[in-house]
Amino acid sequence: MQSKAATDLSNLSRDLASGPLDKSSRKIRIDLRDFTDVHISAANINNSLVFPGPRNPKPEELDLFTTFLKRAEENLNDEFMIHYEGYSFRGHREKNATDGVWYRMRRQPQVPPTIETLPTALPLWLSTLLLSPTLKGGGLLYFTGSPAQGKTTTASATLVSRLATFGGYAQTIEDPPEMPLNGWHGKGFCSQTWVGLNKADTWGEAIKGALRSMPAGTPCMLYIGEVRDQECALTMLRAASNGFLVIATGFANDILTGLQSLAKLAGDTESTRQSLANALRLICYMRISDGMIRPQCLVSTGNQSSIAAKIRSGDFPQIQNDINYQAQQTKLGKMITFDGDT
Repeated sequence: MQSKAATDLSNLSRDLASGPLDKSSRKIRIDLRDFTDVHISAANINNSLVFPGPRNPKPEELDLFTTFLKRAEENLNDEFMIHYEGYSFRGHREKNATDGVWYRMRRQPQVPPTIETLPTALPLWLSTLLLSPTLKGGGLLYFTGSPAQGKTTTASATLVSRLATFGGYAQTIEDPPEMPLNGWHGKGFCSQTWVGLNKADTWGEAIKGALRSMPAGTPCMLYIGEVRDQECALTMLRAASNGFLVIATGFANDILTGLQSLAKLAGDTESTRQSLANALRLICYMRISDGMIRPQCLVSTGNQSSIAAKIRSGDFPQIQNDINYQAQQTKLGKMITFDGDT
């Protein structure tokens, strides 16, 4: 009997290589660029929603929605990807709606983002930090925010731009993959992995496996799609403290709660706070307002910085003073660097 992981891999390969599942969906060509999101009702496909909108699907779109529904129902995971005619949709199976099961899908970019091609330009001081050669020595870049606020896009752009600029090797740990990161970017290569294809693997085990397979003598990066549990947080912090540049995302309401949440997730002990203090180089809170990404950031120059000292002692509220100071410096047009100069 074929394993669930093998079934998912088979479906993924088929989706990547094939077009529509059935001939009926070929009757009318639908421009998928017109969709940002589709929400499909399993109980009544006519009640499905298309975004921007919302609106119900047009009659000529129902064959396409039927194809999407069939592929979504074939997935054994609640989080999944559908690949269709060169487009990718990240999906979520919603089981708690009062009117039955829904499949909520968002169209993903066809090409990987870079710092230069982000929908809105980052401030010069931030783009300079993200491409700093200092980071080749390792550390943690942590992008936080609410859903759909640019954290994954900016984190992915950082990974791609650093590979193109400095070369090296990167591996991602995601569930499911969101951006098309796999492959060559300049002289650097990224191997994209999907934790959900093997339910026997935990996030922590997936990270440990990635670290064991990192090539020797080559600058390496690790991209973590979301820090979800204690094992993942601890393994990530150890990697970032031992020469790997780790780029990760997580949910938070601001910089301070992002730091506190990460410390708590890792166990909030003296040892884990020490690891966080040693690893942290940059935490960014991402927010979209009026169509523009408006990042708020905190830079730590290393384990000897005043910020690291406050993290070690657990004195997180006092870090707000550092956040305010660095924000004021950037408003004055001053550059913040990993060497501690402004």
